[in-house]
Amino acid sequence: MSTTIAAEPVSWPSAPAAAAWGKQSVPTRVGLALAADPEHISTARRQVTAHLRCWDLDHLVDDATLITSELVTNAVLYGQAETIMVHIAKCGTATDPQLLITVTDECPAEAMPEVASPASSDEHGRGLYILQCLASRWGTATGHGGKLVWATLSVNAPEHDPETSAA
Repeated sequence: MSTTIAAEPVSWPSAPAAAAWGKQSVPTRVGLALAADPEHISTARRQVTAHLRCWDLDHLVDDATLITSELVTNAVLYGQAETIMVHIAKCGTATDPQLLITVTDECPAEAMPEVASPASSDEHGRGLYILQCLASRWGTATGHGGKLVWATLSVNAPEHDPETSAA
């Protein structure tokens, strides 16, 4: 799997794209404001899980909650904000549907996240590497006094097989 790092996230779904997903009564995007507190990392995971199940995207729950957890953890630890925003959205096209996960905080632009290469004995520093391995695309953007980190998961991608991906 290749990861594309871009400056801007995939766009929110258009009305035709949202209609292609079915379930008109279910919102195609959800926002969650959380206090920048480590206790709310699990809240973000629970909320993402609940919405993905509502959208019949159960097969993405593990990857999406891990990505959410890593992004929210980074925002809580380094975001310099009282509140962080988590958004999930259905986006893409009917033939290439995507799940978009974004986390925003008030971290200054000069503190943009970078993928690290931690030593095997390091306890931290693997979050963006995990994101890079799981997401079909990811990136960062700045604006409005803070940063946004985003990732997409392909809805139609085969699930990860721990037997074959360990190599």
